[in-house]
Amino acid sequence: TPPEFKPIEVTKDIEVCGKHEIPDEELIVSKDGGIQNAVITLRTKNVEVAPSYADDKAEKVEIDNKDCRFEPHVAVVLTGQEVALTNSDPVGHNSKIDPILNPGINPILPAGGTPVIYKFNAAEAVPVPVGCNIHPWMKAWLVVRKDPYAAITDAEGKFTIKDLPAGEELEFGLWQENSGYLKNATFDGGKAGKRGRFKIKLKPGENDLGDIKVSSSVFKK
Repeated sequence: TPPEFKPIEVTKDIEVCGKHEIPDEELIVSKDGGIQNAVITLRTKNVEVAPSYADDKAEKVEIDNKDCRFEPHVAVVLTGQEVALTNSDPVGHNSKIDPILNPGINPILPAGGTPVIYKFNAAEAVPVPVGCNIHPWMKAWLVVRKDPYAAITDAEGKFTIKDLPAGEELEFGLWQENSGYLKNATFDGGKAGKRGRFKIKLKPGENDLGDIKVSSSVFKK
């Protein structure tokens, strides 16, 4: 059953942030049971990257402070790729990035200010939290990788990872902000373990895993 929508309680800059019905994005479930912002990553090491991804690293990933929340809430970032921290709001924010293997950053982003550019030099094993000390309800996550083989589920819980190698066994991982690892998830022909990992051999062409089902017991109330 989808959790009841509960807007965040705004406690700072109420004249600006209080105008927006800010959702609690820790667990968003569609009416059909699709989990938004779940993360699917390839865990198999040293997989050759398909030519179709050649231009991805040249594109900036923008993390915007907009309507007193981060947009997007979860994003995939490649090592060496520019992350632009921006502020579209009429009040100041900061974007505190707390990696494990990379240096942290916590720039002040004044209203109308110049974007701050940040780069990750090393991949991170788990998603990296982003926060705002001025507005403590604001949170986002960055999935930092050497290769582009990762995806974030959309509002219906759907995802696509294109141009993976076929014919060899690959390991994937499932993660979600509220639960952490999506343990014991099941799908047609497979099951994830306690750390949300499963292996599968892909066929040439499109591979549809069907519904990946997760027990509601893995989520915090």
